Parts: sequence; C-alpha cells; structure tokens
Amino acid sequence: MEVIESRAALLSNFEVLQLLNERMESQKQRQKEYPNTEYAENLRTIQFEIKTALEKSACSTQDERQVVAFLEEMKKWSLTKAEKLQILNLRPQTPVELHILIEECEERYTGEELDDILEVVTRVLPRDDDYVAEEEEQQEGEA
Repeated sequence: MEVIESRAALLSNFEVLQLLNERMESQKQRQKEYPNTEYAENLRTIQFEIKTALEKSACSTQDERQVVAFLEEMKKWSLTKAEKLQILNLRPQTPVELHILIEECEERYTGEELDDILEVVTRVLPRDDDYVAEEEEQQEGEA
C-alpha cells in the first residue's frame, strides 16, 4: 500500500461525526436494498465507538453555520490551520488551554488577544456546559 497524498485535508470532529453519520446511514440503506451485504464487524465496532465518543464531545452541538462563522472570526489572528482546528474541536475556556493549543503563544499573542479569542469561541461556539456554568454563577450571586 502506498500513500499517494498524505494529509490532503484536515477534518474537524464535527466533520468526522457528520461523515460517520452519513456513512452509517448509507450502510443501513444498502443493507435494506441488499440484505446479504455484510460489513466487517471490526469496522462497525470502530464506527460505533468513534460516534459514541464524538457525540459526548463538544462537536455534537455544533452546526455548519457555527463552524463557518468561527473560521471567519479567526481570520483576525495569524493562527495555523492546525491551531484553528484544535480550538474548534476543543473549545478552550481559559488562557491556559489556549497556551497548550497555540505554538509559541506568549511570543505571538498578548493576554488581551487571548481573551478576545476566548470571547469569540464562547460567542460563536457555545457549549452546553457554558449554560450550566452561567446558571451556577447566577445561583451563587443570589445566595
């Protein structure tokens, strides 16, 4: 086996989940049309495990509109494709998390710029746990 073109494209977790859902649906349809069609059990296991893991991650609440808006907003900063992808997949909430994801972060960005990036992430890519954290903060403020 020969690799013709390594890393032709990078995929976000959202895109992988979307592709996996389409692929699994296609397999179901094919089995309905051709009942004797069989797929390798290890393939089904891998698909199931990846889908389960991705559905528990932040990408399960993303949609295409959010991804496009995120990439548009990120043009303000000179982030690499890999850095944008990691931020999209992991949705960092603190500057420390950004320092882990962005190479030479201290040399490239100020604390204010990191806060701006985090604000964009929170605004454009809301997480389910963001709402839980906000509710907890409001309850603490009321107490």
